[in-house]
Amino acid sequence: MTRSSRIIVVGEPAEAGLRNSLVTAFRTCGHAVDPIDWGPWAPTWLASIAFRQPMLGSGFRRDFRRRVEMLAESGSAELVLVVKGALLDRRSIGFLRTRFESPVVCLNPDSPFDYALSNSGAGITEAIGYYDAYITWAADVAERLDAIAYRVLVIPFAWDPTIMRPTTGCGVAEGRIVFIGTATRERIAIVQSIAHLRPMVFGDRWPSIDGADIMPPARGIELCRIVGEAKWNINMLRPQNALSHNMRTFELVGAGGNQVAPETDDHLKFLSGDSRTVLFRSREELESILRSDPCERSSRLPGLLMGHRYSDRAEQILSDLQRR
Repeated sequence: MTRSSRIIVVGEPAEAGLRNSLVTAFRTCGHAVDPIDWGPWAPTWLASIAFRQPMLGSGFRRDFRRRVEMLAESGSAELVLVVKGALLDRRSIGFLRTRFESPVVCLNPDSPFDYALSNSGAGITEAIGYYDAYITWAADVAERLDAIAYRVLVIPFAWDPTIMRPTTGCGVAEGRIVFIGTATRERIAIVQSIAHLRPMVFGDRWPSIDGADIMPPARGIELCRIVGEAKWNINMLRPQNALSHNMRTFELVGAGGNQVAPETDDHLKFLSGDSRTVLFRSREELESILRSDPCERSSRLPGLLMGHRYSDRAEQILSDLQRR
């Protein structure tokens, strides 16, 4: 693809969201990018039903086709990149391919085999085989996709320097142990096990936990302020990321935070040289690290995330798609 390629990015716009980071990344690389907003889902009750029964999402798809028709009047594209693809079916994918005369590729930041409805519902799994390529972040997820996808690419997560950057805090989490993210069974169990250390948790769906301060979600610049002033930021991997890494792997480093994360091959590969990221293999090691003082560790080396920006991943996507 040429430096002046036109890229269509389809996805749900959200503050500090992946779709926005990908749009910025492709533009940084010199490409013309036209985003197609897909969502947010409203009314919520209808979207919830449609996620369970994708055939009921016909109204969403009609509106989507209208947006595609308007954008296609400006001409064809070299690539249509769909982020996750909730409620897009075989006909929707074919419509994109025909109208833009382009391959249609899905980049899914979650595993379509994960138990959460938001990851495996909304027709996401049924649509896999209709894309020209399917991008995932992890080798173990790619192995499962190989059986049903036409083509699979493994592209790691990355860092968006326009969003995640060291930012002076406001004292909200100064010196505290922090976790930022949505609750899951596994994450609740970990927080309960360290509640005596008085952690702060920022996210949705968290129950009350004695000893832990449960706060609303933090995103964008607010997240950066919290991460930068926290004593330690815990990166808790969900089951779908348990053998690899997640977005926080790079975001916590980009925001200047001290990170405690599970030891995985990906974390060793990407962050073994980071003095302010410490990896643990057990609950006992986790608590020992959380009790330690990160100020006793050497300063983080500048340039640690060079090569791990979303603009680097954008170039990798285009390069890998050209290979056969």
